[in-house]
Formats: sequence, structure tokens, C-alpha cells
Amino acid sequence: MTNKNEKVIVFGYSDNPERYSNMAYNLLKEFDHDAIKFNPREQALSDLPKSCDTLTLYVSEAISNKFRDVILGLQFKRVSFNPGTENAKLEKILIERGVEVVHGCTLVMLRTDQF
Repeated sequence: MTNKNEKVIVFGYSDNPERYSNMAYNLLKEFDHDAIKFNPREQALSDLPKSCDTLTLYVSEAISNKFRDVILGLQFKRVSFNPGTENAKLEKILIERGVEVVHGCTLVMLRTDQF
């Protein structure tokens, strides 16, 4: 089921190899995806591509609320709310816009061919 060469933004990326966002970025690359690192605390918003196939979130609800307009300004087909990143208000808006919403761990989905 895994689609190769998807453009995936890892929103909330950390350079720390012990963080799940870092592990997900590396595994996405291993699975031949065009993974893009983005840390809203360390990078300029101009570094964020305007579109992707999948946006995988690694930020808390408070941070996704802070960057809600930025997230909603992107074009993507699917969003993955990794454990701990759930945001019901953002999810509702995305569903209304026709975005596929997935609740699950990107690492597990990749390893079980569900990404």
C-alpha cells in the first residue's frame, strides 16, 4: 500500500535522533519518499514548501494552533496526526476541505505497509 516517491513534510522535525520526527524522516527516506524536514521553531516559514502529498505532524495541539493558518495555507491530500498531535478543531477544518485525515504513527504505518 505504500506509495513510493510521495512528497511528505515532517512538520515538527527535530535533529535529535531520539525524537520520533527524526526517525520518521529517516524511514521515509529509506522508503524512497521525498521527505522534507520542517521545524517551525527553527526555520523560516519561507522554507516550507507550499504543497505536498502528505503532511505528517509532530507538534502539539498548542503549536499546530499557533501555525494553523500556515498549515491551512498548504496544499496536501492527506494529514497524519501522530500520537500526541491530535487537534480536533484543525481536523474538522481539514475534513471539510476534503483532506484525508489519518490518526496513526508514521513509523508504524511505514513498517506495516499502511502509509
